[in-house]
Amino acid sequence: MSRRIFFVVLSLVIRFNNCYSQAINDYIFPAHEVAKTYIDFDKKGFLINGKRTFLASAGLEYARIPRQLWYDRLLRLKRAGFNCVEVYTFWNIHEPQEGKFDFAGDHDLNVFLNTVKELGMYAIVRVGPYYCAEWDLGGYPLWLKFKPGVRVREDNAEFEKYVDRFFDKLLPVVFNQQINKGGPVILIQLENEHNNGWGTVMPDNYFKRLQSKALDLGMQVPYFFSGLHHATDPAGNDSLDDPKRPNPWFSTEFWSVWYSQYGAKPTDSAVYARRTWKIIAHGGGGYNYYMAHGGSNFGYTNNDEDAASYDYGAAVGQAGDLRPIYFGFKRAAIFARSFQDILENSTDATASYKKIAAADSNLKITARSAIAGDLIFLDNSGKSNHISTINVASGIPAFNITLAPGEIYPLVHNYVINNLITINWSLSRIYGLVKQGNTTTILVEASKGKQTTLYFQIKGKPTLTKGNTAFKLSDGNLSFKTVSKQCMKPDEYTFQVSGQRVRILVMDAQHMDKTWLTEQPDLNAIVTGPSYLGKIQVHDKQLLLKAEYPLKSGNDGQCWLYTENRSLLLNAVNQSDTSKDSTVDLSPWQRKNASVYANPRYNDQDWYTSTNPQQMGIDGNLTSDAWYRTKLNISSSGKYTMQVDGGDRATAFIDGKKVINWKVRDGEVTFELEKGPHTMAVFTAHDGRDKLAAYMGPITDVDKKGLSGQVLLKKGGPFISETSNWYFIKANKITDKENAIPVFDTTHRQKYKIGDDVFNKQEGFGWFQTVIPVQDGKPSKLIINFRSVDEDATVFINGKRAAMHRGWNSPFTVEVTDLVDLQKPITLTLFVENYSNEGGIDQPVKINSIGDAMILNGWKMFGGPGDPFKNDGWNKLLPGENFDGPQFYRSQFTAPQIKGKHLIWRVHTSGLGHGSVWVNGHNLGRYPEKIGNIGMYIPECWLKAGINELIVYDEDGSRPDHARIQLEKEASRINYTLQGKL
Repeated sequence: MSRRIFFVVLSLVIRFNNCYSQAINDYIFPAHEVAKTYIDFDKKGFLINGKRTFLASAGLEYARIPRQLWYDRLLRLKRAGFNCVEVYTFWNIHEPQEGKFDFAGDHDLNVFLNTVKELGMYAIVRVGPYYCAEWDLGGYPLWLKFKPGVRVREDNAEFEKYVDRFFDKLLPVVFNQQINKGGPVILIQLENEHNNGWGTVMPDNYFKRLQSKALDLGMQVPYFFSGLHHATDPAGNDSLDDPKRPNPWFSTEFWSVWYSQYGAKPTDSAVYARRTWKIIAHGGGGYNYYMAHGGSNFGYTNNDEDAASYDYGAAVGQAGDLRPIYFGFKRAAIFARSFQDILENSTDATASYKKIAAADSNLKITARSAIAGDLIFLDNSGKSNHISTINVASGIPAFNITLAPGEIYPLVHNYVINNLITINWSLSRIYGLVKQGNTTTILVEASKGKQTTLYFQIKGKPTLTKGNTAFKLSDGNLSFKTVSKQCMKPDEYTFQVSGQRVRILVMDAQHMDKTWLTEQPDLNAIVTGPSYLGKIQVHDKQLLLKAEYPLKSGNDGQCWLYTENRSLLLNAVNQSDTSKDSTVDLSPWQRKNASVYANPRYNDQDWYTSTNPQQMGIDGNLTSDAWYRTKLNISSSGKYTMQVDGGDRATAFIDGKKVINWKVRDGEVTFELEKGPHTMAVFTAHDGRDKLAAYMGPITDVDKKGLSGQVLLKKGGPFISETSNWYFIKANKITDKENAIPVFDTTHRQKYKIGDDVFNKQEGFGWFQTVIPVQDGKPSKLIINFRSVDEDATVFINGKRAAMHRGWNSPFTVEVTDLVDLQKPITLTLFVENYSNEGGIDQPVKINSIGDAMILNGWKMFGGPGDPFKNDGWNKLLPGENFDGPQFYRSQFTAPQIKGKHLIWRVHTSGLGHGSVWVNGHNLGRYPEKIGNIGMYIPECWLKAGINELIVYDEDGSRPDHARIQLEKEASRINYTLQGKL
């Protein structure tokens, strides 16, 4: 896969296309017999505790949320109608150091699952051992990178040995929380987005080992491999029914927005709402949004595609704010769960309802039918409003309906509320249906002034108890027609038959967004009015409800509570909106030199020692920074070129003085050296490790950080250059590589640009060729460096086979030492085999003519930035001071804590370079952000009343003069209390 795709949208392409097996197999392994009473399925739907259950699942990661905020974020998702959450169990947060397991504090998975259970939700747990998720090293612990013989995601004894040890600690935590043991866990995913095994596919012994290990440790709920139906629009446009599939259709990663976005775009809500309604309308048994809440990459957990924010443009923002897409998801989830007894037990009934809009070819009709009733979906797939005439049955007048662009509008038919009352037809949009003892409340969405129409079939004589004039009885049919009034509260209408009561609440879309289902044992109620309904307390029939509205919006109006038998106006206790500046004052900055390690007199005797420099992290340090030191003796002054492998950013110091910055991945750097002995120090830093999507095999040399391998120093240079003038010829089959290399007639052949896909995302084979000119200086050796070829490459030098390499995104070299070849231009030819997705030469091919050179040995390494919390070494930051290397900066501030306000503060790193930020000892993550200057979110639970400490580590030594802490008004909220008595 090309590097540009890898860093920008590789996840989307790889995940979608490597899911070849989901088209072949999206099956789920059934539950063990002991668990089937609690969690089971058939081809139509899921059954939880024996009840048909639609799974509206929200993806979030406990590792991206401080433990103190777990309850808050989960409750926000529950309030949106989600009944399930899906989480990864990142290996490297639970075993950061080899053999030292961490399941405490922010990593306490057991407590997290207990919180899910406390809120009455279910959990899908994805145990790995690989995760992806735009997470550091894809979730592998860094120490695994340096284990000899390890080949990840393969049937490799060394890899499986470490996986087994991790699973021995992890899986008992998860399995003790299975639903049949009283916990919330209903589904398990083994592995993740593997190239080969999805659903129930077990292509090799690696998958069999994962399965047997999990089963031996007590896995009893249903499970599957890698995932199910990952896509940004997983339903597509066709029916999701499959008579061969033994389980319901389900998407474990419905990509809602993307990790390159912060906040909401105006189109998000409508786009993703439509894609959700297609799942509901086409026969899906559920879905999981990835992500419903993104959170933060605290510390050094980000990968190289993001920084501190993993907001994802999600429904619940990084700081807990609710976006418009949240309310679109809420509407779909509440509807699907309201009618789950249809949706989880239905067949496609589209053919039976095609005629209800027979005259309208622009309106698509789909329908689902079950014993409990039918749902008919009217689909306007166009880009403008659409008016259609609907004729559902004789005796019911035809009606016109206006659908917004992309809207899918549900009609309910023959839905059995109980043995006395059936919804014959609901021609108005039902938002949700709530069973409250002997009362069934129907939430109907209708704009003010619009007609609301429902038809009921009843057995017995109805008693009309509220809004009598809206009802009309005729031969056991009770019609309900009214024009929506909606003033200070929802329009309310009720009737009952033999003690069975139906309540109809009519509201427009705006008020329906502010309608909440409490869903808790001591209060099964509906609350309308608050912008968000938080935690609820019931004590001795006294109600205390926490609510909030956005700081930038007006106050909420009246708030009503509806129980089984009554409606109640709640007393809102609001706090006054005290004005406050949007920034806080920082105390004068202090500075501590973090470049002391460049001083030639610094005592480095305790540093990690090796002949050649080793990759960052081999010493056990998990940060993004490392220092390297060695001695050298220069025979004559002049320009020198140093070559070393590794990555990413580096700064070289000679005898304590900075000489140059460069990117290590470039392979070499040129600078001036004076004759004589010197101490060289090199500071290196990176902005996140690769997530290794779809990668299989050894990981030691993949995405190196810091300095690595032999270091060469030679007078003169530079000695590395890029190849150019590549040409391409398509091959018909793989066996063509055994034939003679075709003639590259450059006047007629296709010119090739490095990074281009010549295979149109399909399997294919091809020849690539260029000519390397004779090198100056007549080197005795020429090294050709390939960073990545997609996928497999056979290399030919002047027509002779020289090397074979398998796998993309894996560097390799070819050496040319034949003096005959070196004395004339070299024809370099590649035969590339591409088996999926984009293919070609991903990254520039470089030639290295350094030949013989001085080898710098005797290296020492110190990982990390040093200790930012030591009190020694701090001095006042003076005006005009400039620095050549990393620096610590320290300041203090007081965060305003205003009663009734939930203020969100962010650290803006304007003017700084690259680095990390701590607030009160908590690492907020890495800057700069890659999605704009949004600032670094400070979790409110990490702030203290009074004085707070801010520490910045800037790897470039940039000054913090323009850094600030600023209020994020869009995410801040006003808290208030609702009171009442039952």
